[in-house]
Amino acid sequence: MPIRTTVLPAWTPAFVADVVATTLEHAAVHGLHQATRYAARSYGLSPATVEEWVSRARAVQAAPVPPDLLACHTCARSMILIQLPGCGRAYLCAPSCGRTPVPADEIRDAVAAVVLHRTPHLVPTGKTTQAASYALGPIQRVTVGATGTDLHITWRAVSRQVTGPMMAMAQRLHMAQRHAADNKPERAIDVLHSGLLHIDPTSGRLALDTATARAAALLATLTLTSGDPAAALPWAQWGHRSLRHLLRDPTNPEVRAALRVLAATHRAAGNLTAAADCYSDLIRHHTQADGPYALPTLATQATLAVVLYEHGRQEPAQQLLARTIADHRRVHPHHPAVARMAAALYRMHTTATGPPGHPTRIATSATPGAS
Repeated sequence: MPIRTTVLPAWTPAFVADVVATTLEHAAVHGLHQATRYAARSYGLSPATVEEWVSRARAVQAAPVPPDLLACHTCARSMILIQLPGCGRAYLCAPSCGRTPVPADEIRDAVAAVVLHRTPHLVPTGKTTQAASYALGPIQRVTVGATGTDLHITWRAVSRQVTGPMMAMAQRLHMAQRHAADNKPERAIDVLHSGLLHIDPTSGRLALDTATARAAALLATLTLTSGDPAAALPWAQWGHRSLRHLLRDPTNPEVRAALRVLAATHRAAGNLTAAADCYSDLIRHHTQADGPYALPTLATQATLAVVLYEHGRQEPAQQLLARTIADHRRVHPHHPAVARMAAALYRMHTTATGPPGHPTRIATSATPGAS
């Protein structure tokens, strides 16, 4: 059982805020697990204590308002949730700028009142007591002044309906996967969007946990499948970068799956140079993980050949696909992909491509979902 540090008089709200801020700042570079241990050593705490404080600050279920919604009017830093033994919940800057902690329930009630006044239709019937949990739908940011009622609201240009605002990301991801498996992609997209509303995928900040990174990659997959590659691309990029950062291994199956989604999204969006680069990287990672003649490696080579052809690079495309077919026949002689690739090569020889940006599309894949 994890051992918590004995409660000390030095544990002030400002101290807790500084510990949490240090942990999250370090986690952005080194991951949350290592950051927790770094902060524990730095402040003379047990890792279990640091983990508890950070978990409380980021918990969706226990938060009076959605995490990452609040900012300090004085220093513009994000505010975190703090709860010390014998004290009520409070919000303070991360790290503390010297201001007095603000009672969390006071902020919750003020945010709930604003949401119910301006966007009551976004709060489901019977959920008015949880109105503050739905704040991320209409509100981009809440800047907190001197008191919990001195709030400055930045509204979203377009309000969003929030699904399951108090669900943890792991639960949200599981539900979205179930909806996708049941052929309900719209519901899955809604569930994922609700959990990622506080994230700007174009910013430099990456996910702190794998569940959030996986949710972004799944959102990109579903959005691409629905026919909107432009909307899928930022999530595909962010999900892949986050998973690669968190898992620290480009050959990890999840990282490769996210890279495959990114490559397909670039291709669908017409970014053929970027798509070719992604597929080239994916071939290298498949080769390192499974070998040069494994089905995923050969499937990705075939897809890269098609992308090169679509980009107007006919000769290298035909050479790559011919070499892939030869390797496939030698190593996997009875696999049905050989016939599909041979048909694609034949079309390459007989079909002229249009100008760049308006390519003739030739689809081929050695294994379902492998490219």
